[in-house]
Amino acid sequence: MSRELAAALLVVLVVGALALAGFTARWVVGHPERIRTGIAWVADHPAVAWVRSHYPRQWRLLGRRFAPGEAAGLTLTLGVAMVLALGMGFGELLDNVLDGEGIAVADHPVVRFLAAHRQPWSTTAARVITDIGSPVGVAVTAIVVGVALAWVRRSWLPLLVFALGAGGIGVINMTVKRLVGRDRPPLATAVLDTQGFSFPSGHTVGTTVVWLLSAWMIGHWVIGRRAIQVAVWTGALLMIVAVGATRVYLGVHFPSDVLAGWALGATWAVTIALVVNVWEQFADRTPRLP
Repeated sequence: MSRELAAALLVVLVVGALALAGFTARWVVGHPERIRTGIAWVADHPAVAWVRSHYPRQWRLLGRRFAPGEAAGLTLTLGVAMVLALGMGFGELLDNVLDGEGIAVADHPVVRFLAAHRQPWSTTAARVITDIGSPVGVAVTAIVVGVALAWVRRSWLPLLVFALGAGGIGVINMTVKRLVGRDRPPLATAVLDTQGFSFPSGHTVGTTVVWLLSAWMIGHWVIGRRAIQVAVWTGALLMIVAVGATRVYLGVHFPSDVLAGWALGATWAVTIALVVNVWEQFADRTPRLP
């Protein structure tokens, strides 16, 4: 197997792992009672029962962290754990890029492999998809979904969520780009002549934040049926993966730029969703439109 093909397979495996992690996290958040039942089963183990009997105060504190109905309960606990895991993943990718190790070793071989196997039809399709993840495309998506959700809920909150999500990640993305200062792939392998730094992928970061928040708000506030929620989340994840993949395919970003964009964008989106969820549970109200 050639080095380029091995690198391409590595990227496919990483993307598959990210998608699996996303669906797993979605299932965990959607089935708090099953998680609680599993925790109760573990708590009945003799060794755990000994800890529970000898440290009742600490055990009650831990139990409240996994209570589905509390503002600081299961949702917050799982959310914080997810943010920490995503943040660690981004940190590891950043370390790989700075040291030229790990996944960063596959960057140049993957870009060369894709450049040598482009087809006119796939390049045209990639251009269309990548435009959806452009700043304009992301802004249009946020405005359309935000206005629709604000009208359905008669609340300013969806628009506020998008404003915080898109505005905040824009500042974070530009700060990281300038601090890292990574050059883009060579122009000889690029389809588009794009300026600016490479790490992380801005298209990927913006798409990840807006589409994840869109799927979360639609499922959280509008759609109750599980099957439709799964369809919405599947569509959002497919778009996120597609936009990121086109950035590598078009030769304007390295695979590690896109992976970092997914990790950074997901970290911010989950953080925003956690803040909104906890605020709703504490306040049990939202700002109302006239």
